[in-house]
Amino acid sequence: MAGEPRRQRRFIFDDYSIEEVPIVERYGLYNVFLTLSASFGAIAVLFAGGVLGGGLNFTNAIIAVMVGNIILSIIGALSGVIGAYSGLSTYVGWRLPFGRVGGKLLGFALITITTGIGWFAVESWFFGVVMNEIYPNNPFFSVWAAALWGGALMILSTYIGYRALSFLSYFILPQHVWLIAVGLFLAISLHGGWGAVWTAVPKSHMSLADAITATVGLYIAGSLIAPDITRFAKRPRDSVVAWVLHMFVFYPFLILGAVAIVLLTGSVIITEDMLKLGMGLGILLIIVLGQWIINTVNLYSGSLSFTNAIPIRRDYSSIIVGIIGTLLAAYWGYTAGASLAPFESFITVLGSLLPAAGGSVFAEFFIVKPYLEGVKNPFERFKLIPGKEYPELNLTGILSFAAGALAGFFLTVGIAAINAILVAFIVHVILAYAFKRTEIKYELGKYVYMGGVVK
Repeated sequence: MAGEPRRQRRFIFDDYSIEEVPIVERYGLYNVFLTLSASFGAIAVLFAGGVLGGGLNFTNAIIAVMVGNIILSIIGALSGVIGAYSGLSTYVGWRLPFGRVGGKLLGFALITITTGIGWFAVESWFFGVVMNEIYPNNPFFSVWAAALWGGALMILSTYIGYRALSFLSYFILPQHVWLIAVGLFLAISLHGGWGAVWTAVPKSHMSLADAITATVGLYIAGSLIAPDITRFAKRPRDSVVAWVLHMFVFYPFLILGAVAIVLLTGSVIITEDMLKLGMGLGILLIIVLGQWIINTVNLYSGSLSFTNAIPIRRDYSSIIVGIIGTLLAAYWGYTAGASLAPFESFITVLGSLLPAAGGSVFAEFFIVKPYLEGVKNPFERFKLIPGKEYPELNLTGILSFAAGALAGFFLTVGIAAINAILVAFIVHVILAYAFKRTEIKYELGKYVYMGGVVK
């Protein structure tokens, strides 16, 4: 496979959904950096900056963002390097700590339902709402119609796969950086300069602990599903450098730029502030392109998870999952006024379980495989070999995930996501050691891995 020409594959749009990405299909540091930076939370980061600016002065906002960045850089680097070493998507990699059935069920519940269908639908609906606000009297831009054609564009991008994400990132990342830079320049010029930023008093109060929690919570899901992108990195160190760079260059500039604009202009909704500054076209570009790539990533991860759970090509699964999400968004738009709060609460609860899964995965890759099973070579730790038998269910992973999820929900100190990761990690290591020492059977059932065969 090493000598295979680029893209000369059975399924040109399948994106190696259930097999390792070959080296000839991988990309360098610059491409991975741009794709990560453009894919994770561009418009969400701006709105998060608005929230921080509404409750923190600029000094405390810097502290909150930097502390959150350190935490997220560690988690994303650990997660991303697993993807680069294995070449596997997040959910196929989960077959090692959870077993095939366990990985399928967790991936389907935590990603296909929450991200691929749930948040894809919410973001498509939001896209329709904003387009309708910009063009209120045009039927083509009614909420339900804009949700339909907007969702269709996002499905098309996801159908193509990583190449579409990579292509879009070359345009969307520079556009977001340029727009926030222009907004910041205008705000500073019109509202008293940098001195006004440092002395501005927020309208409300947010504790530093809550701000750090919010900063971490904004990006924790992206940190844990980073392998969906970093599996395309040529070298594992590229995935680490790309993630850390985007966390300390791209992320702080956008979120702190938004904080400064909010502190100077007064509204916690960053798009309203930019409209006040005369950036009407800029707002349209942020919404259209930002929502496009963010929701493409939502659906892309959902399609990978769906393919891992159900034997269907990834490009086909992106259409199925995307259509369900788009129809939901159009329905909400058509019924105008129906509250999304119960649905958002449901998918938020499911999504909050993701950090526990991350803790189990980290424990399996960094502790269990090298120190308890003797697999020192990191390229071999999450290696799935065609024709070899693997367990259907791994009790170590399932039980440690459950412990981490309970800790995330019920521990009242610290950051919930970090509690879930740490508890799942510790319990996974303890259980793996105990099961191996006592020779208790913890791997149930067997299946033969068939590589990239998708029926």
